[in-house]
Amino acid sequence: MFWLNWRRRDQQQRLEMALERCRGRISGSLRRQLLRLAPLEMASLLIAIWPRLGPGLREQLATLIEEEGFMASWLELLTRGKAKERVTAATVLGEVRAGRALGPLLAALGDREEGVQLAAAAALARLRDPRCLEPLLTALAEPRRWPPARVADILLALGPLSIPPLLETLKKGPAEEAVRVIAILGLFKDPRTLPALTDCLQRGTASLREAAARSLGELGQEQAAPYLQQALADPEAGVRAAAARALGKLRYHQAREELQDCLVDGSWAVRAAARAALAEIAAAEDDLRRSPSWGANAPLHGL
Repeated sequence: MFWLNWRRRDQQQRLEMALERCRGRISGSLRRQLLRLAPLEMASLLIAIWPRLGPGLREQLATLIEEEGFMASWLELLTRGKAKERVTAATVLGEVRAGRALGPLLAALGDREEGVQLAAAAALARLRDPRCLEPLLTALAEPRRWPPARVADILLALGPLSIPPLLETLKKGPAEEAVRVIAILGLFKDPRTLPALTDCLQRGTASLREAAARSLGELGQEQAAPYLQQALADPEAGVRAAAARALGKLRYHQAREELQDCLVDGSWAVRAAARAALAEIAAAEDDLRRSPSWGANAPLHGL
């Protein structure tokens, strides 16, 4: 078995070198060597070398794997193979940007094996196919179908394109779904999400207010700080704690007095969050004072 594995690794290394040296069209000899590979061997080769290949060679290989049945084999392995085979199939389908693998990759997000879920999510993130949006947004209402964390990864990879439909879903979705949407919106760090998040912080249910406070901390926008400062007086301890943590992330000096008041809050979580926030603000001030440009461009929000 050791000898066999060594021989396979040696073969893959030789093929990698041959492909890297390839200029122009793939030679007949190299093509014949590639066609002797089993589907999983071809997948491993392409996963290893694809990022280092130029567009012309990628196009030739894409044609080869389609015409010679490798693509069909990978799609079959993704749905019926063993766990490791499903991971490899998902990975190579994402690497070669196989558009027709979109449906099977989405289905693989619900695979019983976490490794397959992760590989499928990474592949879909590479594809960046807008056709993902509708099923992904639908899945946010059904967390048992696809893990929300995997859905979030793909939506983030799609970039700003995801924001308008997420904002629309936030308006219409039930509270449980809205909490998941809010968490994702903060990760974009896009100022366009600020009005919706501050509105949830001010007028949402307790769970929405807490989620909005957390996301506003992730968003990193100074304009959110006054809203978070007000949220330190929220009747719900979870909201107060999330607001304190967010103000610490923003290093918002002007909230120091309110954060000091939170040190005697009846909730341990709020007290701990306030202490951490005050420590972050103090550390940021110390860093600023030690900076050669002290007084020129103060990075602390609220100073």
